[in-house]
Amino acid sequence: MADFDLIPLLNYISPDDYEVWYQVGMALKYEGYSWSTWDDWSRGSAKYHAGECERKWNSFQEDTDKPVTGAYITMKAKEGGWGKDKKFLAWDAVIGRDTIKPIVDDTFTEKEPVPEPPKHWDPKEQLLTYINTLFQPDDIVAYCVKSAQRDDEEGKFYPANSGIYSKTAEQICADLNHYTDITYAIGDYDPRAGAWIRFNPFDGEGVNNKNVTDFRYALVECDDMSLEKQYALIKEMQLPVACLVHSGGKSLHAIVKINAIDKSDYSDKVKFLYETCEKSGLKIDTKNKNPSRLSRMPGIERNGKKQYLVATNIGCESWGKWIDYIGSLDDDLPELSDFGDQLKEPPELSPELIGGILREGNKMIITGESKAGKTCLSQELAVCIAEGKPWLNKFPCEQGKVLYINLEVEEASLFHRFKAIYFANNWEFGENCHNIRPWNLRGYAVPLDKLAAKIIRRCKNTGPYKAIILDPLYKVQQGDENSAEAISTFCNALDKIAHETGAAVIYDHHHPKGAMGNRKVIDRGSGSGVFSRDADAICDLSFLDPDVVKMEAISQQIADGEKPMQLSFVLRDFKDVDPINIFFKFPVHYVDTAGLLEGAVVEGDPKANIQNQNKRTAAEKRQIIEEAFEAVQKDGYARLSLMSEHADVSPKTLREYIKSSPLFEIEKGNVRRVDF
Repeated sequence: MADFDLIPLLNYISPDDYEVWYQVGMALKYEGYSWSTWDDWSRGSAKYHAGECERKWNSFQEDTDKPVTGAYITMKAKEGGWGKDKKFLAWDAVIGRDTIKPIVDDTFTEKEPVPEPPKHWDPKEQLLTYINTLFQPDDIVAYCVKSAQRDDEEGKFYPANSGIYSKTAEQICADLNHYTDITYAIGDYDPRAGAWIRFNPFDGEGVNNKNVTDFRYALVECDDMSLEKQYALIKEMQLPVACLVHSGGKSLHAIVKINAIDKSDYSDKVKFLYETCEKSGLKIDTKNKNPSRLSRMPGIERNGKKQYLVATNIGCESWGKWIDYIGSLDDDLPELSDFGDQLKEPPELSPELIGGILREGNKMIITGESKAGKTCLSQELAVCIAEGKPWLNKFPCEQGKVLYINLEVEEASLFHRFKAIYFANNWEFGENCHNIRPWNLRGYAVPLDKLAAKIIRRCKNTGPYKAIILDPLYKVQQGDENSAEAISTFCNALDKIAHETGAAVIYDHHHPKGAMGNRKVIDRGSGSGVFSRDADAICDLSFLDPDVVKMEAISQQIADGEKPMQLSFVLRDFKDVDPINIFFKFPVHYVDTAGLLEGAVVEGDPKANIQNQNKRTAAEKRQIIEEAFEAVQKDGYARLSLMSEHADVSPKTLREYIKSSPLFEIEKGNVRRVDF
């Protein structure tokens, strides 16, 4: 997923080529843009036909193995000249920085002793480790052992020719293991000059940049500071170094993991790498920027000193991890506040979206049992915000646009539900209907960490929104819902959406199996408690116990399919709101203003057991004992706890039933029939 805006890059791409036009459309859809973005760009072509983009867009099927991503747009934009007139970073580099920033500032003065060569000097082991770290067995490794000396005062040695570039890593390692003397494997070298090796694989036909087959590594070398300072800086910068080699002279050679996709990408990454090193105080020899460059070969002696491996695989694990590390140093977090200063200029609270319940930019979770109408309640709320009407005719709503992310219901069904909510409330279809923006993602759901950026981008392109409703939560949930760590990550993605869009985020979540009356409202949602404790507001839908409600008073409502329920709240920023008794008749919930449900309790509430107990006749109690006993008895005995679980009656209540029955007796938790 692209980490920066792709739209400006489209100015460098012509929509006239059909294949390019088609691929750009697929990439834009993958990255979360709307079809209108593609359509706007396409209007620059003489071949443009109105409506064609939308038709094609809806026909795109994502290839999960080889999707067309934003990388394609970046590539075509580069071909069109993007970046040639300005500084830019590689595809997976740190995006959005106006300037490249140092990792280590100018106050860093530490030095660290460079590890000495091994006391047991084994040239073969040195070179074997180097080759096995950098290369695959079938990679062609190029190196040079022949040298010449300059005819000047310094008399420096330099590679005399292109060297050898015909042997694979496997062949070189086999020769090293076969011979006792390293020179039998690589050839004789002048011990005054040392020897060199190239750190990227080649095609066997030469040693120029065009002969490099894989742009894996770049060379970082510095001659203008002490070895101790070089070593300290390389480690402090967490450079993703595969091999760090002592040159036998004044410098360390860091073979840095780049893993570029091509020469252009390699150049971009090396440019970023070198500028970052320079700004962090590591003065780079920029002549080493080419991927075919020679570096010092470990296991060789040079003018009485050893060229040796100082370390392998130090710093960050990869280029991508290093980029993440750099980003973490420049965290873009808010500054610390001063409470005393805030007293003079108090920060303003976010406006209330749902009066007394939820603020804009906050999060609310709607929990409920299956078939309790969670989706309908969410849609009712969406309509109320769109229309500026009070929710449940009780809680005033600030009017605005709502993004309704539908992950479960068929598109047509969602549409007709919205329509039915308007009809049930006798509301007209006016201009405010445009405030409801359904995004039907049934069949397209992905984990929220991947969807979040797309949601944010859609909101910025079509917003602003007062609320974003996710229905239901489990469709975009990542990891085990009982894992606090996984759900914390998930909730952080919700936070990011709310923070970036300024909208309230409202999401539906299910109850676990079983009655909820014996649980606190905050604990009724399934899975980790992080779900509920993370939300700023909880709205819970639970069924009322049918044996406790005034059946005669509401018999007509029940006959008409109206379900008695209770709506309970847990709020972070507002004073407590008492539970509200409601009826649900598809597709709307409405408050029991007549008090028909007064005194009723949620299913499973201990109060219901007491009230139900008082209502049961002796015959009903005997039947409960009989059925529970027969269901769980073994060899004429049954455990009270198992009977209680089967009958859904508390052990204490069931024990009272048994004590009052002449047909059963209980001793030490075991129930049996009485023999007459």
